[in-house]
This record gives sequence, structure tokens and C-alpha cells, in this order.
Amino acid sequence: MSHARCNLAARTTPEQLKAAALATFPHVRATAEPPQKTESFDGVLDFCQPRTEDLGGAAGGDAWYIWKVGPYAVLGDLGLALNKYPDALAKLSAAVGAEIVVCAIDSALDYAFFGAYAGGAMKRHLLHESGEYEARGLPVQAEKGRPLVDFSEEEADRIWTSYGLPTFEYAPEEGQFECIALERTE
Repeated sequence: MSHARCNLAARTTPEQLKAAALATFPHVRATAEPPQKTESFDGVLDFCQPRTEDLGGAAGGDAWYIWKVGPYAVLGDLGLALNKYPDALAKLSAAVGAEIVVCAIDSALDYAFFGAYAGGAMKRHLLHESGEYEARGLPVQAEKGRPLVDFSEEEADRIWTSYGLPTFEYAPEEGQFECIALERTE
């Protein structure tokens, strides 16, 4: 797998998703630093890594990147924090008026997450962390007909890509990315 990261996607515009996420997530707020646009994921890494506390950046720092993939706006973070706020994800699905799918993978920590939220509620939650597996909600379409006795990075990636979203196997190759500097409020 490529770089550890968390991505969430919704059928909306990047501008709408960014505005709704900034208004919904309780743990961050945008800084005065202007957003930066880049054509490559390397540019995302160059911007986000030094601004993310969990990756050696300044205390209280964080960063998001956002881009368009087909009909989806995709918002991501390298610190794997977006998926840790299920109430915010549920509210975000209501705010954008669309289903939100979330995937987080960190091979170094043997961590995988997939979630689906719609209408202000969690619909599916799959987590593999430290050898433990947790499943809540109803299976999404990509799970039907496949008995899920365990959940792994490969399964998280397979379910995520079933939505027509790019694999976590490698860094995204296409996109006009916008990077946003944030500060943590919690």
C-alpha cells in the first residue's frame, strides 16, 4: 500500500464538501495561510506532511487535501483523523445531502477502516485495528455475496474502489489538488 491516509468522498463539488467539512468537523479550523493548488500527490505530501503534527509538523497543526474524481469530491488527510469523528461524518452526510464513504489505511500500523454515512446516520462501519475486527451497520453493495469473516486493508481498498474511486495501492496520479492548512482545536 502507498502512504497512510484517510479519504472521504461524496457526490458533490469540492467547494461544497470543503465548506461543509470545515463547518462540521469539531477538531480543526482553517488557518490564515492561503490554500495551495498542486497537480501531483507529491505536491500534496510536500504541503501536508510539514503541517501535520502526527507527521512531525508543528504542534496543533493539520492539513487536508481535496480533489475531484469523476462525480465525487474527495477530501483527505495524512494523519488519519477524518474517520475518527463518526458524529461529524454523519452530520457531514446530512450537510452535503449525499452519501459519504470513508476509507483509511495505514499498512505500518495494520489499520483499515471503511464507513458509509447517509442522511445524518452511520450506515456501515468496518474497522481492523491491532488484530481486532469490528463491523456495524448493514453491508454495502460491494460486500453483498461475499462473506466477510475478517476485514483487512485489501478489503477496505476493494470496497472503496467499488465506488469508482482510486485505489489506495498507490498515490493518486491524476488531479488538481487543493491543500488546506489547519489548526487543531482539540
